Amino acid sequence: MLPQAAEPHRAHASSSVNWALVILMVMLLIAAIAGVVVALYSGMPTVALVIALVTGAVFAGVAC
Repeated sequence: MLPQAAEPHRAHASSSVNWALVILMVMLLIAAIAGVVVALYSGMPTVALVIALVTGAVFAGVAC
């Protein structure tokens, strides 16, 4: 009895999942920009910096 050659399985993410992630990240970016602008106009530059750094960390985590 000879072993049969198996076809390599290629895992593809669903395109709907990819679009959901894109929509989520765009919404996060818009909310972060709005948060930074509101914080700066309210006279809270430290909060604006924290929002920007956390958002950058989230984007870097998703990109890796």
